[in-house]
Amino acid sequence: MGDLLPHHLDGFESHLRERHPESSRTPYARIADIVWILRRLNDKEGGLSPAMVRRLAHTSAGPVGSYTPRDAYSPHIVEQLRIAARSDIDQAVRRLTVEGPSLLAQGRDPRAAGWSSDANVLWEIHRSQGQFTRQELADRVGRALADEHSPGRLAPFLYPTSRDLFALLLLFCLESGMELEAARELTSDCLKNPNRGYVQVEYLKRRRHGQEWNTIRVRDGSPNSPGGLLRLAIRLTASVRESTGSTAVWQFRTKGGVLATGLTTSAVTHMARSFVSAHSISDNGRPVELRLSRLRKTYKAAVYKVTGGRMSAFVQGHSPDVAAAHYADIPSLRDLHEQAVVDGLQDALDEARSPSVLTPEDEERLVQHPTEASKLLGVSPTEVGPLLSGDSDLWLSSCRNFFDSPFGTKGKACPVSFFSCLGCGNAVITRRKLPAILAFLNHIEAERATTPEVEWAARFGKAHRQIRDLILPRFSESDVLSARAVAESIGPLLFLPSSLFGGH
Repeated sequence: MGDLLPHHLDGFESHLRERHPESSRTPYARIADIVWILRRLNDKEGGLSPAMVRRLAHTSAGPVGSYTPRDAYSPHIVEQLRIAARSDIDQAVRRLTVEGPSLLAQGRDPRAAGWSSDANVLWEIHRSQGQFTRQELADRVGRALADEHSPGRLAPFLYPTSRDLFALLLLFCLESGMELEAARELTSDCLKNPNRGYVQVEYLKRRRHGQEWNTIRVRDGSPNSPGGLLRLAIRLTASVRESTGSTAVWQFRTKGGVLATGLTTSAVTHMARSFVSAHSISDNGRPVELRLSRLRKTYKAAVYKVTGGRMSAFVQGHSPDVAAAHYADIPSLRDLHEQAVVDGLQDALDEARSPSVLTPEDEERLVQHPTEASKLLGVSPTEVGPLLSGDSDLWLSSCRNFFDSPFGTKGKACPVSFFSCLGCGNAVITRRKLPAILAFLNHIEAERATTPEVEWAARFGKAHRQIRDLILPRFSESDVLSARAVAESIGPLLFLPSSLFGGH
């Protein structure tokens, strides 16, 4: 085993993928079996190299095949789940912390006080640590009285039900993003190091071989926070733990009087169907197929949207590759990704159309070192002279090439209006052009007072932003003040090209 290296396993996987269609799951399934065997051999006997142990931390470097990742639930469904879970939790808290203790305080030993009282039967249920059943009551007082004061109806005043715990588990997974299999195995001592509204949750993730015990930091304090929900679950299940001696969080009393010390996969599946039915949770008129395994996807998708896809905030508990492939590449985030592409293309277009702004320092640098023209302006050293001297000036800028406009045909004069220079990659703006730019700024700001806002924004909005946000901040305050004084001495702009108003 010591001779086995990562490239042997990866090479065999490549061999399998070459032999099978791209959509086939066979390569992944075979590699998964081999990885599973090697992990257990190493756990039992050791012998694998450190590099191989690291490789076995993940199953496969390639796709699963025709696997379609689970999608997140929509905000509409999430809101229904939150409201329903919160309703069940509020009822459980009221029943177990107020109504139950109050009824129990009224009870006495039914052997002396009689069995015809809910309070007395509850007293006996408490004495027997929840294990007093309807059949035992019927054996004592008959079926009619056992039906009237059934322990199955009364025990939930002292012990949480599976419905209570399901609501808590659902809301905790939804708010924390913890994997269902890890959340199900939480213990009553899982909360560590509370500090400033946060707490660490220690959990067991069996699939993370060699690093099974982990912690996550979650919000704490409010009843709706992940920490607060766990504290509530620990408080409500304390009576069951006292009877069972188990430290598991998710303990409850079944209708038959059995104290269960955990939630199995099949139990969670059954509870999910009951929860959806009880609360009529639907999507487009059809009952939702509720799978708690999708709650982590839902949580991750919400984080992804809030952070704008920032991976450093998104990869908690996973490598970037796994986070991207399994939690970001899902249908509900497709619109966000498509918008990111649109925004990126728009940014690239805006950058390509932005003028070059030369500060006085940049001009001096080009005068002293013309060879830097390519770096600063994208032109040859011989083309710098006209740009700096004013020989290639237009009204608002100098122009690298008036007959090679990005808005027109190469070899023909630029066809667009004069203030399109403010959004043109050919334009070069120097301190020399500041008075003209500020005079134009004065004009468009004066127009704002007499033009409907929508019309003004369509005509002048982009030019206004370019002057304010792109050009003026590049120059010193003294340069702008001097240019403004010159601009104010210039008479009103008596002639503006017709293109200013939408024509050519």
